[in-house]
Amino acid sequence: MSEEGMVALLKDALQLEIEGWLFYRGVTYTLPEGAVRDVFVYLTEQEEKHRQYINKELDHVQAGSMLDITGLGALKETTHDEVLADAVRSATDLSQHEASVIHTGMLLERNSWEFYHAAAEKATQPDEASLYRQLEEWEKLHLHLLEKAYDLLKERIWAENRFAPF
Repeated sequence: MSEEGMVALLKDALQLEIEGWLFYRGVTYTLPEGAVRDVFVYLTEQEEKHRQYINKELDHVQAGSMLDITGLGALKETTHDEVLADAVRSATDLSQHEASVIHTGMLLERNSWEFYHAAAEKATQPDEASLYRQLEEWEKLHLHLLEKAYDLLKERIWAENRFAPF
């Protein structure tokens, strides 16, 4: 991909990470203290790490240098599927607000995942493709974390409101 195309993709990626960071950061102030809120604090921190990394790479490319993906491995995340799911299972005071927050997070993560997948397909350099594929994996981890919790919370809300059948 041309340098101009790479810069445009990195700018779009940076914008996605900023939007995710702003959303998660803002949400943490609306949630009661506890495990669910802690997961959104974690997601805020992860989006900030992504933002910083992408910003650094954008600076490299704009300065005429090549991407430097050597630090990419240090940002590797592990799956936390059970953390939020356990928080949803154990919390007694979750509401439609938490469901809405989780669902909106899912939409953000799915959008980011799709963006990085498409960017990796467009990439013409191996390091560029590696960067986008790693970002795609991070967003997929976040999406799966949120999807699992959302499904649990949705079933709980349905049961409490006597929705049937399920």
